[in-house]
Amino acid sequence: MQEQKAHQELIVEIKKILHPFRDNLLIEKQDGVGLIQVFSEENMTDGEKNKFKIAFSDILLLDDNHKPFLVIEPETSASPKTFGRSIPVYTIAKNIIIGKKEYPINMPLILIIVVLNNEKNPNQKRYQLEDLQRKMKSAQKLEGSQLNDFAICQISDFEETFEKMIEKRGGQRLKALASRD
Repeated sequence: MQEQKAHQELIVEIKKILHPFRDNLLIEKQDGVGLIQVFSEENMTDGEKNKFKIAFSDILLLDDNHKPFLVIEPETSASPKTFGRSIPVYTIAKNIIIGKKEYPINMPLILIIVVLNNEKNPNQKRYQLEDLQRKMKSAQKLEGSQLNDFAICQISDFEETFEKMIEKRGGQRLKALASRD
């Protein structure tokens, strides 16, 4: 129960930061959004869907054209074994389905994994996450994958990480979204 509460608190913090993008922000089980299901295949029949379902996602940001652009996975565990599982999932993702609406992944995604802050030593945790991210990127070749780039950060670093990833990997796909306020 405590983990579920911490997970919801992470989502609330992320939602606040991404408020300028609210019209294109889909959060699982909030504001009329159902389950965000990730599949390894496109063009599936109803009978095939369970066979190709590889994950549920928490947060999806669509670009100006309402295409999947960025996935955010809040994780209450700071264990690399736990949060690292999201990376290979999104390298093979081909389709996202929310209710009856399908979102084919036509352009590679950006993934941000957000973990809780280490209250005792946030700088040590920041260094550890940066080191793990660097090592995972060097070991995981993203060529030909559905994942353009990924980042791992504490919630306290999320806004800065989000801005860097957008600037580096696809700001042109989000230009008009944030200026709606």
